[in-house]
Formats: sequence, C-alpha cells, structure tokens
Amino acid sequence: MALSALAKTSANRRFAAWAIGPWLLLLVAAMGGVQYLKHGDYIYLLAALLVIAVSAGCILRQAWARVAMRWMAVLLALWALISAGLMLQHWGDFERARQQVQAQPKLGEVLIWMIDRAQRTWQVGLALKVIAIPLLLWLAVVLGKPAVQAQFRPRR
Repeated sequence: MALSALAKTSANRRFAAWAIGPWLLLLVAAMGGVQYLKHGDYIYLLAALLVIAVSAGCILRQAWARVAMRWMAVLLALWALISAGLMLQHWGDFERARQQVQAQPKLGEVLIWMIDRAQRTWQVGLALKVIAIPLLLWLAVVLGKPAVQAQFRPRR
C-alpha cells in the first residue's frame, strides 16, 4: 500500500524546468530578507516574506500558489524592468566620478578602486535584472499551461 502511494507521488513529481524558478525566488528572497531585516527595511522584508511563502507553496505544488506565483512573476518582472531603467539613468556617473577623483591627485588610488568596485556591482545588478525579466515572464506563462496546472493539487 505504501509503495503504491510512493510510486504514485513520484510519478506525479517528475522533473519540471519551471520548478527551478520558485526555488531561485525562494533563495533570493531569503537572502534579501536577511539583508532587509539587518537594515530595517520592513516593507521590503514583508515583500520578501510574501515571496518566500508563495515560492514554498509553489514548490509544494499547491494550487493557490500557482496563481499567486503567476501574478508575482509578472510584478517582479515589471519591478525589474522599472528598476533597470532607473539604473540606466546613471550610466555615466561612474566615469564622471572617476574624472573628478583623477582631477584631485590627493584623493588617491583607493577612491578609484572604490568607484571601480561600485561600477562592477552596478553592472552585475543590471545584468541580473536583464536576465530575470524574460525568465520571470516565462515562468508566468508556463504556470498557466494546462499540463503544468495539472501538476498542482487543490486545497483539501
């Protein structure tokens, strides 16, 4: 009896590429939640907790979480698009800062190093947002397909 239930569960839980998305969102939200708690950004902390709850529900294949994850993926893609646009407005700021530091030799190489490090962090953040937008939209579309919807179980 137990073996047949286990076989039935494992047959329903085949590998699904869409399942990687909720796991990644869960990990990123958990890391962000720790940072938001550390810095006292309680509104962002609340948003991170919401992402964690919906991601966990989606990983457990709860039907309510599938619908919530679709909406959340679209909202997060929109947020990434807007924030990437705001980041792009500061495209030349690093070069201007570098020129200002070089104009005053007393400031030294440490400030140049700090500007370079901030620019690399900015570039990585922008690249992650550009990568996340199509992946989040893909996740929202895939979660709406009937084959994926059949993998979720309704609330008892």
